[in-house]
Amino acid sequence: MFLLWLCRLPSLLALEQTGRRGSGRRFLRHPMPCADQIANISEGLDLDGLRAVLGRVYNRLNRNKVLCAFRGHRLAVVDGHEINASYHRHCPQCQSRRITVNGKKRIQYYHRAVILQLVGPDFRLLLDFELLGPHEDEGSAALRLIERVMEAQPRAFDILLGDGLYPQARIFKLLRRHGKHVIAVLKDERRDVLVDARALFPPRPRHTFTRGKTTFRLWDVEQLTSWESFPEKVRVVRSVETTAGCKQVNGKRVRAEQVTEWIWVTTLPACEVSAETIALFGHERWRIENEGFNELCNGWNADHYFHHHPVSITGLWLLLFIAHAIFHCFLRNIKPCKRQGMPVYLWAMLILAEYLAPLFSSA
Repeated sequence: MFLLWLCRLPSLLALEQTGRRGSGRRFLRHPMPCADQIANISEGLDLDGLRAVLGRVYNRLNRNKVLCAFRGHRLAVVDGHEINASYHRHCPQCQSRRITVNGKKRIQYYHRAVILQLVGPDFRLLLDFELLGPHEDEGSAALRLIERVMEAQPRAFDILLGDGLYPQARIFKLLRRHGKHVIAVLKDERRDVLVDARALFPPRPRHTFTRGKTTFRLWDVEQLTSWESFPEKVRVVRSVETTAGCKQVNGKRVRAEQVTEWIWVTTLPACEVSAETIALFGHERWRIENEGFNELCNGWNADHYFHHHPVSITGLWLLLFIAHAIFHCFLRNIKPCKRQGMPVYLWAMLILAEYLAPLFSSA
């Protein structure tokens, strides 16, 4: 199953067919099991054991100084991801929703999971995976995931980044009990914290800086006590960002500016972390989308049910995280002159070609 991910095969049937006479037999020292056997075996995967393997990968990367701090802080990102959806295949742990298709109401079944990723200046590590229950919200699964990671690797991160779903008192309280801080997107206009912060923002920004083609104008308000369910005072940072660019108008390229607004709520005091750093950290959250979900779905076939069973889904994703980390460690150790001009997907194709080579040599 690890070879399934490392060779980026599209299905268990492809693993069975290529492994009968390929390198799979050399690794296993016996014929490759059939796809149904592999699927059945995947239902009994040792999830705690796989998480322990990921913990050892983290420890090795940490000792080798691969997972570096970013501006003196170790960052982690947590986010939810929908794995797949179907109108026919389902299990007792599936979530469901009603969708109108061609004027008719249909029940769609799907699985959603919460993933935690460590991010640094030069490397990232997908560390853990938690599947949502049939009637569970993302925040409850995130609580289990965050608590498990902090118990297993208490020093893996000191700041957690989250999107607009994570300004929840229960998540903030859990992290503060363990001495961690949070930066989460604040975009619900009904929140008292956001309403009070907007009223306290001065007319002019307190700080302005430029990074690349983007100019940041920052507002910073501290000591807010409007969050009744969270006992500590919080801080709100607002960033209005103007990015220079071009667009086509009547066949001509003209200059255009894109203006976006971001607001974050955090437990970090201004005396420790500046508003500029909060804005940069807040945008690091997108790395779980770009370097995580997009890469896994487009390049690793992760948006496919290899076997529709909760333990199988979780175990295969944990194996995927192990393969993903080892693959990027392999790329990191290749000499820069070899990597130059060589897309990442071609290195993945070389691994697959090496795996399939015995098929052609024996033909």
